[in-house]
Formats: sequence, structure tokens, C-alpha cells
Amino acid sequence: MRRSTVIAAACSLSLAATLVAAPSQAGGGSGGRSPQTVASDLIGPLSVAVDDKTGKVYVTQSFAGLLSRVNKNGSTTTLVAYPNPDGELVGASTGPQGTYFIQTDFAAQPHPTSYVMRIDKKGKVTKVSKDLWAHEIAKNPDRKQAYGFTRLGAACAAELDTWQAANPEAPPLARYTGIIESHGYQTTVHRGNVYVADAAANAVLKVDGRTGKVRTVAVIPTTPVRMTADIHAMLEGALMTDLPDCLIGQKYVPEPVPTDVKVGKDGKLYVTTLQGGLGELLPLSKVYRVDIKSGKARAVAHGLHGATGLDIIGKNLIVAEMFAGEVSVIKNGRGRAKVLFTLPEASDVDAKGKTIYATGGVFSGGVLVKYAYRR
Repeated sequence: MRRSTVIAAACSLSLAATLVAAPSQAGGGSGGRSPQTVASDLIGPLSVAVDDKTGKVYVTQSFAGLLSRVNKNGSTTTLVAYPNPDGELVGASTGPQGTYFIQTDFAAQPHPTSYVMRIDKKGKVTKVSKDLWAHEIAKNPDRKQAYGFTRLGAACAAELDTWQAANPEAPPLARYTGIIESHGYQTTVHRGNVYVADAAANAVLKVDGRTGKVRTVAVIPTTPVRMTADIHAMLEGALMTDLPDCLIGQKYVPEPVPTDVKVGKDGKLYVTTLQGGLGELLPLSKVYRVDIKSGKARAVAHGLHGATGLDIIGKNLIVAEMFAGEVSVIKNGRGRAKVLFTLPEASDVDAKGKTIYATGGVFSGGVLVKYAYRR
């Protein structure tokens, strides 16, 4: 996801409006059961990872630049500190060789840098990947995809161009193709390789576990949205400015923004998407199933609101919906989601057996909870 949306969302008007309506505390879902708080007072816990063998739980306190291990008494032990005000540490996952994460320096010159890193059991930190940003600069995977209002008539396009020029701080709404920008956001480890959901590249990347070479596995497809009068008014409220009325009825194409990736028992990748800034306001998020060899992506679930975290239990997909403030299950990996439990600003999920660990309260007092899942 772009830093101008969820990651910088503490000052995002659209997010602020959403959080006002979010539940004030974690609660039970349709079965009436509630999650148990494991740790609190976390600082921006954007990702969580559980070691399948040891059961140890790791979180990224991303707003403090920390990778932490959560102890049994709820305290945390810092494993990696990256106190870079222009940087980010996010995307925790575990593998046989240690705990993985993404470390990005947005202010590096001549361009930002981003690497998949690993800390082993002895505390040694290793750079696992080549530069994700360098891959984006060289390949720009989504360069052929068009976003924004892609098929406006000449008069409306001119009106939108005038609006855009008068509102330079607003996100681009006029037609544009994939720009050069990388934001590795989540990782998963499979057979020694690391898969990365790159939210700004709109692609899933593969990092070779031996060489660190980065390649594009898939570019996530787009889904047009009809700009109804209600959505038009909602967007005006979020942007605090009037939009051209000629946009009502037109098709708008948000960037898909992949937010998490996991490997299913079928050998396919499962990828959650935010669907751009509009996905902060509306339940537009989807889950895609991606063939690793061909790169073909097909949507298997939809109607989610801000899907930012994913894990798989059997054939069921467990999803953290940040802007709905809940953790949900998509049974048998397709269709609509069913709420398991509420969790304000739910950011990520990871499971060990039938126990679901989830982080939430990203912008208002971070927590880690666990929940006993019953199929």
C-alpha cells in the first residue's frame, strides 16, 4: 500500500472517518466467543508471524521501527531496531532459517532502497534479497496497467485536469499508468524462497532464497468501480473539496494494492488487496489466487473492507479487515466473508494450528490477541 494511504493513515482524512465508526474494543463474533489479549501497548503492529515449530510469536512495531518477540507474560523483546524516521520495518514471516522482514529507507539516494532481511536464532541479521526498489525501477511490473478515470470524454477529462492542477496534494484521479514506486509490505516463506506483496508495485515478487534475485511472479489485475453519486459525495468528503460532477456515472479504476501473500496447500499464492484509497472508504478488497508458474490471478473472494492481513487454515482463508475492524473467515477459500471477531484497526493475522493470532489497534494502542478457531 502506498505510504500516502494506510501507512501514513494517522493523518489520512478517510481513515480518520472510518476509525470513528470502528468498535472501541475487541469483541466476539457470530459465535459469541471473544479473543484473548496477549500483549498491549504495541506501536503500530502492522504484521505478526508465528513460528510453526516453536510457537514463538513475532510482531513488527512498525511505527517504532522494531521487530519484537512477544513473551508469554505479554512483554516484548526487541530483536531488531531500525530507528529511521524515513524508513520502515514491516512484513514479518518465519521460515526454517529464521524470522524475515522488510526494511526500507525511503530517503536513500539516488533512490529509496528496500530489502528482505532475516534474523536467525543466534541474532545474526542478514540481507536476503537484492534491492526491491531497484527491481521496480528496472521492470516496473504494472507499467501497462491504467488507473484512474480511464475513459472520460474530452470535456470531462479537461475539467478533471483543471481540478487536479488546482489540487496538487490530492491523489491522481486522471488516467495514468503504473508509476515507478515500490512498497514491499508483507512476506511469506515457501521452500526457501520469499514471496513479497509489493503494495505500490501492484505485484507479487519472488526472492530467490539462494541468490537474492528478485523477479515478478504476478501483476494483480484491476477492478473498475462505477462512480455513483453516493461514492462521489463520499470522496468529496474525504478529500474536502468539490469534484467535477461529470465524473458521476463514469468508471474509476483503483490500483489493486496487494497487502499480504500466503501459499495454500494447493501450491497457489493467495493475495489480499486493498483496492487503493477508495478501498479505505468502501468494502472493495478482494482475495486473489495466483498461479506461481503462469502468474495468472483470479479473484476468489470479494466484499472485504481494507483486507491487510491473511493466513490459511485448511482450505479456509482468515483475513484481517482493517477498515471494518474485524477478523473474518472465507470458508473453503471463496465467496463472502463471515466475521469471527471484532478487532479495531485489525492489521494482520497468522495462525498456529487452530489458534489465530491477530494484531490490531494500529493507530490507537496496538494489541496482539489470540482466538481459538472452530470450523
